[in-house]
Amino acid sequence: MERAIVAYERVYRRVATYLVFLPLLAMTLIEFLNAIGRKLFVPFPGTIESVESLLVVSVYFGVALVALEGGHVNVTIGSDRLPPGGRHLLDALANLLAALVFGLLAGGAAAEAARSIALLEFRLGVYRFPLWPFKTLFAAGLVLLTVQLLLNTVKHLALARGREAYAGLKREESRDTIAVT
Repeated sequence: MERAIVAYERVYRRVATYLVFLPLLAMTLIEFLNAIGRKLFVPFPGTIESVESLLVVSVYFGVALVALEGGHVNVTIGSDRLPPGGRHLLDALANLLAALVFGLLAGGAAAEAARSIALLEFRLGVYRFPLWPFKTLFAAGLVLLTVQLLLNTVKHLALARGREAYAGLKREESRDTIAVT
């Protein structure tokens, strides 16, 4: 199991970087062209629709990457005084609860994406802009976040049981905290 987690996370780190970067680059280029076009009285068509849609891709694929890296904000109220096993048990519980919540959201997003695909949903404007691919990518991003939260749960449970390291996560390095006393 540990090797599968490490392999999945290695591939996702590599792929997610592009899944986050390329939409940001495209949004920058589109907004640049739109700004130049507005000065020439010919704005870039479909700017709002494309930037809104690309933002969804960038954010929801990036959020799973943040969960993988442990880059979220932790507020510790007393948990920093617990032994490492207790802290990892709480982290496992938090990741499991988050996985349940985002799993429910992913299920709803997948149902909405399926409806949108069945209709081949478009946004009407100057041009017909397809929404169904971006609703599908939104659902996929939530699924990837749910998967990563479940993997984090497994990792923290292994560390709570006394392992010194599991799937790249070490017992002492799992949390960067700033203690407020």
